[in-house]
Amino acid sequence: MRILIINYEFPPIGAGGGKASQKIAASLVDLGHTVQVITSRPTQLYTLSGNLCVLAGLGLWLYLLYAKFAFSEDLSDHGFTILGTLLLLIGFILRHTGLTWELTNPIRGLKPLEFTDGVEVRRVPVLRQRQEYCSTFEMGTFVLSGLWHSLFQVREFKPDVVHIFFGIPDGPIGWALKRIYGLPYLISLRGADVPSDEVKRFAKHYRILRPVVRSLWRDADAIVAVSNGLRDFAFQTAPDLPIEVVSNAIELSVFTPPPRTDHDGPVRLVFVGRFNSAKKADLLIEVAALLPGKGADNFELWLIGDGERRPDIERAVIDHELTRRVSILGWLSREQLVDHYRRADIFVTATSWEGMPNTVLEAMACGLPVVATRAPGLEELVREGVNGYLVSLNDIHALADRLAALINNPYERRRMGKESRKIAEREFAWDYIAEQYVGIYRRICGDQAGSRTDQPVAPLNGRPERSEEVKTP
Repeated sequence: MRILIINYEFPPIGAGGGKASQKIAASLVDLGHTVQVITSRPTQLYTLSGNLCVLAGLGLWLYLLYAKFAFSEDLSDHGFTILGTLLLLIGFILRHTGLTWELTNPIRGLKPLEFTDGVEVRRVPVLRQRQEYCSTFEMGTFVLSGLWHSLFQVREFKPDVVHIFFGIPDGPIGWALKRIYGLPYLISLRGADVPSDEVKRFAKHYRILRPVVRSLWRDADAIVAVSNGLRDFAFQTAPDLPIEVVSNAIELSVFTPPPRTDHDGPVRLVFVGRFNSAKKADLLIEVAALLPGKGADNFELWLIGDGERRPDIERAVIDHELTRRVSILGWLSREQLVDHYRRADIFVTATSWEGMPNTVLEAMACGLPVVATRAPGLEELVREGVNGYLVSLNDIHALADRLAALINNPYERRRMGKESRKIAEREFAWDYIAEQYVGIYRRICGDQAGSRTDQPVAPLNGRPERSEEVKTP
């Protein structure tokens, strides 16, 4: 099959959803399919705007000199000299800003076309500026740019099916391609693209966009969520739609446990993710402050990631006098990330909203026990008392209690870590996940008329299907 994947995030841009699309694309190629990805190529307008201002300023000054010597006219009284000087000054400032962006931004210099693991990756220009964060406006630039380029790429690539990652912002591109070319498409729900009060950042947007989201889901030939918890939230928006569940997976050959887990020194807690309101990394600082009072004084906490809440987290570390215990490491390369997982003892997260967190899967594959909040998607990964513990959302005391128990019990840490690895090997291999998607592709390619209501809703981990008695609100 020829499969077109559309995702506004794709490594090195974004986080879990981008990594998942990369691995699914590579696994599909391994299964003998041809895959093309359309994603973002961040650009900046500073240099272009600066060049235009410099040219305008120079042009105005040349005109003034020409008028002065050719016609003996002095136009300085009209403010043209001030305007020309301002244009030159603004131009040089913008050019300097653009040069700084090019030198320091980790997502600069991406090629419009590249081949990765046999996957053709086409990056379209967008106005995104940061690696881990994309504003609503920047998402809109991808919709426009992605749609424009998709219209031409579809003619050349001739895909059989379109796989949309994130219903928002990418869903409208699938909708348009179906209208213009008759292509079937599926939408893969990843987390923040599902309307929910837990997604604080988009709460106001979804009050307006919920009918649009529901319409896009109904138009798609298949809807797939990455966890039962996320599917339950999706049912709040469209309770009568059959939503299937296909989980994320993990690269088991890369994320592996260390030969030995014993080491001298403090117990190492690790968190990986964006520093935003949903991930709640700032709560982990409060948890760390509680641990000494619960008899767990021998620990250190690594926070790997970045985001808009980083200044608040850094301030909290200082306020709680935890500068010797807490390290904020920023984003790491994959090799560095694997190394930190293998050196850590416990993975911890206080997140309030997930789809199917790749970071937890990575930690499990590296043999770490997990202590986490009971957010959507985590109940499929963390088995209470088996490979970790789950506590209620925002309950920092319960989180501290569970962490203290594991910090003081190395034998239990090792036992849970081994169980984490077993669960990852048994249930979350990429080739198995890719085969599930291929089955969906073939089904919707053979039935583009919308008969997906005749298909069963695929539960994850043997969970029962949702009752059909729920009515559309």
